[in-house]
Amino acid sequence: MLNFIFTFVSMFFIWTALSYPLSNQEIVYGTILSILISILAQYFSKEKKPFKIKSLFYLIKYFLVFLVELIKANLNMAKIVLTPSLPISPKVIKVKTSLTSSIAKAILANSITLTPGTISVELIGDELFIHAVEGDKVQNPEDLKGPFEKILKEAFES
Repeated sequence: MLNFIFTFVSMFFIWTALSYPLSNQEIVYGTILSILISILAQYFSKEKKPFKIKSLFYLIKYFLVFLVELIKANLNMAKIVLTPSLPISPKVIKVKTSLTSSIAKAILANSITLTPGTISVELIGDELFIHAVEGDKVQNPEDLKGPFEKILKEAFES
């Protein structure tokens, strides 16, 4: 039941954010669609793991950490692009993840892709292939996962 409520609230929040300013008709549509999506998500969900309030705390923490990493990566890319010698050394690097949840792996891969300078090319099992613009500067491939993996593990697998 907690999963249903969380899905409903999330969907309704997204609907509200995308449809703002809301009319009464849009509130009714948003409520009906949120209920339908929540029912379908419950029906088709493979992972029947119940949602925990603690996970919400870690997701908020993850969002804040992601914003910081996003700003740092953007500043670094701006520095690279503005340097006349264009100091890049593209490289594909294999990184092993300890995440077991498919949604946690997908969020990790997307977070790496959304930070400028890195792109998640492929995810095979527990191995993630990452294209890095500054490949020669990567001393430890585990650093490419940043602080993301630890927080995602707490949010989805604890």
